[in-house]
Amino acid sequence: MLARRGGPADVPAAVTQALADATGGAPVPGALTRSALAIAEAVERHGAGFKAGMEPAYHDRHHQAEAALAMGWLAGAARRLGLLSADEAALAVTAMVAHDLLHDGQVHAERGLLERRSADAAAAIAAAQGLPAADVATMRRVVLSTTWPWVDEEATDLACLLAREADLFGSSLPVLGPLLSRLLAQELAAAGQPAAEGVATHAARVALLRLMPPASAPARALGLDAERAAQLAAYAGVARRLGLVGGTV
Repeated sequence: MLARRGGPADVPAAVTQALADATGGAPVPGALTRSALAIAEAVERHGAGFKAGMEPAYHDRHHQAEAALAMGWLAGAARRLGLLSADEAALAVTAMVAHDLLHDGQVHAERGLLERRSADAAAAIAAAQGLPAADVATMRRVVLSTTWPWVDEEATDLACLLAREADLFGSSLPVLGPLLSRLLAQELAAAGQPAAEGVATHAARVALLRLMPPASAPARALGLDAERAAQLAAYAGVARRLGLVGGTV
């Protein structure tokens, strides 16, 4: 992911790779492949539509590409564990590339506004590509499950849980995560959010790592739970050396 950030996000290429990772190279129904790539192209158009330098710092095309790649890895692990079929894994990737399709970088008072916009736009694209109505409904539900702050009842199945993990996959990593926190601070500041720099502090990072729910079986298979535990242990070690009460940050 860090290497990809050195060049264009290339969301369609990321989606193509994610589909291959999710399915293990198994054939994917044509309507599903077309839908995933058509949504990826829509993400590219949306990002390119901002004036130079005005694309959201965090919710940009790189985030969309990274979330799709992360879902490819997670859904692929779920398939290997017998938890998802190849088609279900591919549909999860399609939902993931759609989850922030129309994000504008702004902070809206109405919870879920941006997720609903993205879900509706992606549903229309997928329906036009011939994706069956049941799959369109599933894709829309997975997109809506990423609405922040999370509500447990909105993640009703494994695909929804994987979508939340994929959404924060980059943020959970020890090098990319702090970089993303700084980008989110920039985005929030540009949107006029007060004290936006607070999301990029070490304390905020510890809070985020603690906030993440127990890792799914696919995430555990990828080592995400161990990576998160190692980071929290490292922060706790620093806190103890600094003499902070209780060894916390």
